[in-house]
Amino acid sequence: MKKYTAFIRCGFLDACAGRGYFITGMLGSFIQSVVFYYVWKSIFAYQDTVNGFTWDIMKQYVFVSFLCSNVFSMGFEMNTAQRIIKGDIIMDLLKPLSYRRMLLMRMFGTAGMEFGAGLVLTGSLYLAVNGTASVHPVRTVLFLCSLLLGVLIKFSIQYLFSLLCFYTDNAYGVTKAREVLTDFFSGALIPLGMFPGMFRNLVQCLPFQGILYTPCCIFIGMFTIEECVYRMLLQAVWTVVLYAAGTLLGRKAFGMISMYGG
Repeated sequence: MKKYTAFIRCGFLDACAGRGYFITGMLGSFIQSVVFYYVWKSIFAYQDTVNGFTWDIMKQYVFVSFLCSNVFSMGFEMNTAQRIIKGDIIMDLLKPLSYRRMLLMRMFGTAGMEFGAGLVLTGSLYLAVNGTASVHPVRTVLFLCSLLLGVLIKFSIQYLFSLLCFYTDNAYGVTKAREVLTDFFSGALIPLGMFPGMFRNLVQCLPFQGILYTPCCIFIGMFTIEECVYRMLLQAVWTVVLYAAGTLLGRKAFGMISMYGG
């Protein structure tokens, strides 16, 4: 395990080296969240409740969703594609280490910096708008545990999409497809509770809800404690399922290197 901890530092240093991209990306997401805040504010100015959401709940959701969506927002599909095209990927696979674990440890280093910066930026605004009474200690602990599971789900999905780069040179399309699916089906754009009946039930069967919607609803009190535990168990199940899918697809994708002669 000690061999992998060094990659946490590498991920943190990578985020620091790309601080221009990191800062502009976070500011762009923050501006988007501010726009959503005022859009929802204008909607709730004409009605008190929208599909079970009140304005008090929604203004909490906007800030918490911003924090969740910016944890590990920097994907690695483009970097993987470049290493595949240049042939550098073989150097990663020849190391006596798991390629996926190396990526995971790098992700933790990057996500740690993103979470810290996002917490400082949104935490102060959240408390200013919603007050300290909206922060429940037990739900905060459950939120952090759920957020960690959500990050693992997001990593697993990104890992699956990165493996598609073995089959196509269009890494930009792969990355954008993953971003669109993740943002829409995770509740980053619209809370899943506002989706129409059958479609909402279908979406909530997918793993994407565990990335953002579940942690957000746990923190703002949309779920009971029993439902929080159930949702977190569902996140854990999806983590295992996606891990197994990544293992199977990884074996097939890495086998292509041998087929093409390395």
